[in-house]
Amino acid sequence: MADNFSLGEKLRQIRSERNISQRDLAKLSGLSPNSISLIERDETSPSVATLQSLASALNVRMSYFFEEETPSSALHIKSGERPKVESHGTVIEGMGKTLPFQELEPFSVTLEPKAGIGGERQVVHSGHEFVYCLQGKIEYVIDGKVYLMETGDILIFEATLPHLWRNPFEEEARFLLVLQTPNASREPVQRHFSSHPSVKHIG
Repeated sequence: MADNFSLGEKLRQIRSERNISQRDLAKLSGLSPNSISLIERDETSPSVATLQSLASALNVRMSYFFEEETPSSALHIKSGERPKVESHGTVIEGMGKTLPFQELEPFSVTLEPKAGIGGERQVVHSGHEFVYCLQGKIEYVIDGKVYLMETGDILIFEATLPHLWRNPFEEEARFLLVLQTPNASREPVQRHFSSHPSVKHIG
Protein backbone atom coordinates (compact mmCIF):
# COMPACT_ATOMS: atom_id res chain seq x y z
CA MET A 1 0.00 0.00 0.00
CA ALA A 2 1.32 3.43 -0.90
CA ASP A 3 2.31 5.35 2.22
CA ASN A 4 0.84 8.61 0.94
CA PHE A 5 -2.53 7.21 -0.08
CA SER A 6 -5.43 9.15 1.44
CA LEU A 7 -9.01 8.47 0.41
CA GLY A 8 -10.06 11.49 2.46
CA GLU A 9 -7.76 13.75 0.46
CA LYS A 10 -9.21 12.41 -2.79
CA LEU A 11 -12.71 13.22 -1.55
CA ARG A 12 -11.67 16.73 -0.44
CA GLN A 13 -10.02 17.38 -3.80
CA ILE A 14 -13.03 16.53 -5.90
CA ARG A 15 -15.43 18.30 -3.53
CA SER A 16 -13.30 21.45 -3.72
CA GLU A 17 -13.01 21.15 -7.48
CA ARG A 18 -16.78 20.89 -7.82
CA ASN A 19 -17.34 23.66 -5.22
CA ILE A 20 -19.61 21.37 -3.18
CA SER A 21 -19.91 21.78 0.58
CA GLN A 22 -19.82 18.81 2.95
CA ARG A 23 -23.49 19.46 3.74
CA ASP A 24 -24.45 19.48 0.05
CA LEU A 25 -22.50 16.28 -0.59
CA ALA A 26 -24.21 14.68 2.38
CA LYS A 27 -27.62 15.48 0.86
CA LEU A 28 -26.61 14.20 -2.58
CA SER A 29 -25.20 10.94 -1.22
CA GLY A 30 -27.73 10.26 1.52
CA LEU A 31 -25.00 10.37 4.19
CA SER A 32 -24.64 12.63 7.22
CA PRO A 33 -22.35 15.69 7.15
CA ASN A 34 -20.47 14.17 10.09
CA SER A 35 -19.79 11.02 8.06
CA ILE A 36 -18.39 13.10 5.20
CA SER A 37 -16.17 15.00 7.64
CA LEU A 38 -14.84 11.80 9.26
CA ILE A 39 -14.03 10.27 5.87
CA GLU A 40 -12.22 13.40 4.70
CA ARG A 41 -10.10 13.42 7.85
CA ASP A 42 -9.31 9.70 7.34
CA GLU A 43 -10.79 9.00 10.76
CA THR A 44 -13.12 6.33 9.36
CA SER A 45 -13.01 3.99 6.39
CA PRO A 46 -16.18 4.00 4.28
CA SER A 47 -17.96 0.79 3.34
CA VAL A 48 -18.34 -0.26 -0.27
CA ALA A 49 -21.96 0.92 -0.24
CA THR A 50 -20.84 4.32 1.09
CA LEU A 51 -18.18 4.61 -1.63
CA GLN A 52 -20.79 3.74 -4.25
CA SER A 53 -23.09 6.46 -2.85
CA LEU A 54 -20.29 9.04 -2.92
CA ALA A 55 -19.23 8.03 -6.44
CA SER A 56 -22.82 8.26 -7.66
CA ALA A 57 -23.36 11.66 -5.99
CA LEU A 58 -20.16 13.02 -7.55
CA ASN A 59 -20.78 11.29 -10.89
CA VAL A 60 -17.44 9.48 -10.92
CA ARG A 61 -16.47 5.83 -11.06
CA MET A 62 -15.62 4.22 -7.72
CA SER A 63 -12.02 3.69 -8.84
CA TYR A 64 -11.49 7.48 -8.65
CA PHE A 65 -10.97 7.11 -4.90
CA PHE A 66 -8.17 4.56 -5.36
CA GLU A 67 -6.21 5.46 -8.45
CA GLU A 68 -3.46 7.95 -9.20
CA GLU A 69 -2.50 9.64 -12.43
CA THR A 70 -0.31 7.65 -14.80
CA PRO A 71 0.84 8.44 -18.34
CA SER A 72 1.69 4.81 -19.03
CA SER A 73 -0.04 2.50 -21.50
CA ALA A 74 0.82 -0.52 -19.36
CA LEU A 75 0.53 -0.99 -15.62
CA HIS A 76 2.69 -3.10 -13.35
CA ILE A 77 1.52 -2.80 -9.76
CA LYS A 78 3.79 -4.55 -7.28
CA SER A 79 2.40 -6.59 -4.42
CA GLY A 80 2.02 -4.42 -1.34
CA GLU A 81 1.74 -1.18 -3.33
CA ARG A 82 -2.01 -1.17 -3.88
CA PRO A 83 -4.09 1.50 -2.12
CA LYS A 84 -6.34 -0.09 0.46
CA VAL A 85 -9.54 0.74 2.36
CA GLU A 86 -10.67 -1.28 5.39
CA SER A 87 -14.14 -1.11 6.92
CA HIS A 88 -16.42 -3.41 8.93
CA GLY A 89 -14.51 -6.59 8.15
CA THR A 90 -14.02 -5.72 4.48
CA VAL A 91 -10.70 -4.88 2.81
CA ILE A 92 -10.84 -3.32 -0.67
CA GLU A 93 -7.64 -2.97 -2.68
CA GLY A 94 -7.53 -0.86 -5.84
CA MET A 95 -5.77 -2.88 -8.55
CA GLY A 96 -5.68 -0.55 -11.51
CA LYS A 97 -4.99 3.09 -12.25
CA THR A 98 -6.82 4.42 -15.27
CA LEU A 99 -5.32 3.78 -18.70
CA PRO A 100 -6.46 5.63 -21.81
CA PHE A 101 -9.91 4.33 -22.83
CA GLN A 102 -9.93 1.85 -19.94
CA GLU A 103 -13.35 0.38 -19.23
CA LEU A 104 -12.33 -2.13 -16.57
CA GLU A 105 -11.88 -1.34 -12.87
CA PRO A 106 -10.33 -4.26 -10.96
CA PHE A 107 -10.42 -4.62 -7.17
CA SER A 108 -9.35 -7.27 -4.70
CA VAL A 109 -11.92 -7.74 -1.92
CA THR A 110 -11.32 -9.66 1.32
CA LEU A 111 -14.21 -10.42 3.65
CA GLU A 112 -13.76 -11.53 7.23
CA PRO A 113 -16.19 -14.18 8.54
CA LYS A 114 -19.74 -12.73 8.78
CA ALA A 115 -18.74 -9.58 6.84
CA GLY A 116 -20.90 -8.08 4.11
CA ILE A 117 -21.33 -5.07 1.84
CA GLY A 118 -22.24 -2.52 4.49
CA GLY A 119 -25.33 -4.38 5.64
CA GLU A 120 -28.12 -5.48 3.32
CA ARG A 121 -27.96 -2.36 1.16
CA GLN A 122 -28.00 -3.25 -2.52
CA VAL A 123 -25.96 -1.56 -5.24
CA VAL A 124 -27.01 -0.65 -8.79
CA HIS A 125 -24.77 0.84 -11.49
CA SER A 126 -24.14 0.75 -15.23
CA GLY A 127 -22.10 -1.90 -17.03
CA HIS A 128 -21.26 -5.41 -15.90
CA GLU A 129 -19.49 -7.15 -13.01
CA PHE A 130 -17.05 -10.04 -13.19
CA VAL A 131 -16.41 -11.90 -9.94
CA TYR A 132 -13.82 -14.64 -9.38
CA CYS A 133 -13.71 -16.31 -5.97
CA LEU A 134 -10.08 -16.74 -4.94
CA GLN A 135 -10.50 -18.13 -1.43
CA GLY A 136 -13.29 -19.38 0.81
CA LYS A 137 -16.99 -18.88 0.01
CA ILE A 138 -19.19 -15.84 -0.53
CA GLU A 139 -22.82 -15.20 -1.32
CA TYR A 140 -23.78 -12.82 -4.11
CA VAL A 141 -27.40 -11.70 -4.12
CA ILE A 142 -28.53 -10.49 -7.54
CA ASP A 143 -32.08 -9.26 -8.07
CA GLY A 144 -33.26 -11.37 -5.13
CA LYS A 145 -31.50 -14.60 -6.16
CA VAL A 146 -28.64 -15.95 -4.02
CA TYR A 147 -25.54 -17.32 -5.77
CA LEU A 148 -23.14 -19.36 -3.63
CA MET A 149 -19.60 -18.83 -4.86
CA GLU A 150 -16.81 -21.18 -3.82
CA THR A 151 -13.09 -21.08 -4.61
CA GLY A 152 -12.60 -21.04 -8.37
CA ASP A 153 -16.19 -20.05 -9.21
CA ILE A 154 -16.92 -17.22 -11.65
CA LEU A 155 -19.94 -14.93 -11.84
CA ILE A 156 -20.73 -12.36 -14.54
CA PHE A 157 -23.89 -10.25 -14.51
CA GLU A 158 -25.53 -7.00 -15.55
CA ALA A 159 -24.76 -4.45 -12.85
CA THR A 160 -28.05 -2.63 -13.43
CA LEU A 161 -29.63 -5.43 -11.38
CA PRO A 162 -29.68 -4.71 -7.62
CA HIS A 163 -26.94 -6.73 -5.95
CA LEU A 164 -24.80 -7.18 -2.87
CA TRP A 165 -22.20 -9.57 -1.53
CA ARG A 166 -21.67 -11.08 1.92
CA ASN A 167 -19.69 -13.71 3.76
CA PRO A 168 -22.05 -15.45 6.19
CA PHE A 169 -19.54 -18.23 6.73
CA GLU A 170 -16.91 -18.96 9.41
CA GLU A 171 -13.81 -18.51 7.23
CA GLU A 172 -12.22 -15.55 5.48
CA ALA A 173 -13.09 -15.12 1.81
CA ARG A 174 -11.30 -13.27 -0.96
CA PHE A 175 -12.41 -12.48 -4.48
CA LEU A 176 -11.45 -10.52 -7.56
CA LEU A 177 -14.05 -7.94 -8.58
CA VAL A 178 -13.89 -6.30 -12.01
CA LEU A 179 -16.34 -3.51 -12.77
CA GLN A 180 -16.92 -2.76 -16.44
CA THR A 181 -18.00 0.79 -17.22
CA PRO A 182 -19.21 1.35 -20.80
CA ASN A 183 -18.13 4.22 -23.05
CA ALA A 184 -14.94 4.84 -21.09
CA SER A 185 -13.30 7.10 -23.70
CA ARG A 186 -12.27 10.28 -21.89
CA GLU A 187 -10.05 12.00 -24.48
CA PRO A 188 -12.40 14.92 -25.38
CA VAL A 189 -13.12 15.56 -21.70
CA GLN A 190 -9.44 15.42 -20.81
CA ARG A 191 -8.58 17.94 -23.49
CA HIS A 192 -11.31 20.39 -22.45
CA PHE A 193 -10.79 20.05 -18.70
CA SER A 194 -7.07 19.38 -18.29
CA SER A 195 -7.01 21.47 -15.09
CA HIS A 196 -9.77 19.35 -13.53
CA PRO A 197 -8.32 15.81 -13.32
CA SER A 198 -11.38 14.18 -11.76
CA VAL A 199 -13.60 15.13 -14.69
CA LYS A 200 -12.11 12.36 -16.82
CA HIS A 201 -13.54 9.82 -14.34
CA ILE A 202 -17.12 10.91 -15.01
CA GLY A 203 -19.16 7.90 -16.04
